[in-house]
Amino acid sequence: MKVVLIIGGAVSGSTAAQKLSEQGIKSVIIDQNSMPYGKIEDGLPRWHEKQRISEYFKIDEILSNELVSFVPNMKVGSDISLEELMNMGWSCIYFANGAWKDRSFPVDEIESFKNFYYQNPLVYWFNHYHENGYQGASVSIEDNVIVIGGGLASIDVCKISQLELVRQKVESRIKNFDIIEMEHKGIPDYLAEHGISYEDLGIKGTTLIYRRDIESMPLTTIPDDLSEDMIEKRKMARRKILENTTSKFLFKVLENTQPCGIHLENNLLVGLKVLTSKNINGELKTIEDSEKVIKGKTFISSIGSLPEPIQGLPMNGSVYDIVDQNSGKFNHLDSVHGMGNAITGKGNIKASRVSAKTVSELTMEDIIEIDSDSSEKIFEKVKEWQSKNNYDGDYFSWKAKVSQK
Repeated sequence: MKVVLIIGGAVSGSTAAQKLSEQGIKSVIIDQNSMPYGKIEDGLPRWHEKQRISEYFKIDEILSNELVSFVPNMKVGSDISLEELMNMGWSCIYFANGAWKDRSFPVDEIESFKNFYYQNPLVYWFNHYHENGYQGASVSIEDNVIVIGGGLASIDVCKISQLELVRQKVESRIKNFDIIEMEHKGIPDYLAEHGISYEDLGIKGTTLIYRRDIESMPLTTIPDDLSEDMIEKRKMARRKILENTTSKFLFKVLENTQPCGIHLENNLLVGLKVLTSKNINGELKTIEDSEKVIKGKTFISSIGSLPEPIQGLPMNGSVYDIVDQNSGKFNHLDSVHGMGNAITGKGNIKASRVSAKTVSELTMEDIIEIDSDSSEKIFEKVKEWQSKNNYDGDYFSWKAKVSQK
């Protein structure tokens, strides 16, 4: 028998479980949350409802398969050690635990200021602050917002900022104000329907600072094998996507701009020191004597997320020590592979799914058989884990129970 442990049940973890099930291989998915939705639930802003429901459906269908065993509310490193898991005799182990830790801002001292936020807690706040009984961290978005980053996630952060700034101005003036409807229609059109002009609101708005040029912003993929002509078309498509988004949500973009320090006045964070950067023969260089200060009141870092370190799991600096990105093989560990956001760093659903499929296909033949005694002990332990959380093995009954809380 073959039994694979999958740590994390969201896009990449469920995709791997599906690939294994198609080959008649059993898998056990453990997830740190009650439901295995990962960043689909709180990495995507709440206006992505249709996409979220679609992804929920895909994951639910896979995890309810009879060849898949699910263990909720179990985090590796705190609820169970990696060493204990490694000694259980699995056929293979996949780390599909995502990237939940924000990449540290390059100027450490900025974190001590209350008007600085990281992307992940900001999106979580936006998704939940309107709920009755919300007791999570609070965010205060003051006008003149600086977002540092680039890519689809950073654009979502800019949209959150702009929607919130407008909400502060018009919520009391619009009957049945709906921030999600405003996202769907775009700020200018939504306000126009209610006889309001954005320009009359006196909003300074949000500025996205990106260290490269817009054509380099990863808004669309550019495969390595494309012709020069197609590469240029993809680059222009990136600029067009950004132009359409900025016209709909009215934020600004400063390209080729790289933070190098913070600017304080009376011990308050009021700006960023930045340098102009330039792509020279494929290498990003900063231009000498180009330093200036960009002032703001709210600062949000959206420069990417990292996997959380787990004691015993090889690290290479702040990322997992992976010797082969395609197979996701961990350095110094046999039959242990990473997949999805845990190794790609791209933070999007498509990249996670592609990574999981690639890792699964490349490692399928290496998944070892284990004897019946070993598999029996594994599933006895799985039942023990499940019982601690009052999970009886019926996935949809568990989902119904969780949704009622």
